Amino acid sequence: MQIKYDLDKVGIGSRLQEERIRAGHTQESLAEAMGITDKYISKVENGAAAPSLSYVMKFSDVTMTDVRYLLRGIKSKAEKSSDVWMVKEGSAPYGCKSTRISKKGQKICDEMMTKIIEVLEENHI
Repeated sequence: MQIKYDLDKVGIGSRLQEERIRAGHTQESLAEAMGITDKYISKVENGAAAPSLSYVMKFSDVTMTDVRYLLRGIKSKAEKSSDVWMVKEGSAPYGCKSTRISKKGQKICDEMMTKIIEVLEENHI
């Protein structure tokens, strides 16, 4: 049985644009960071073209945005905790050259994440 799934190009494009702006990128600076053209970014953001999986993965890494949010528009506690796991494990996002952080950096990240988790739990977030 095949499941039909219609891609919401307009919704995805608007989330990509929102996150690009939040990350402080212009279409031109994002294009340079991703190795693509700004015209392609414009087409994707306007819903005229569907982004490739490679585009979404690179975009996610450059802007530090969860892929699930970009594709589906859903932010949840579970998605936020996946970011905690990434920092606690000391692994770099997909596509980064570095794969580990130093022990000192790991200690700092662990301390920061512990404090962040405490604040989030205290505020029921």
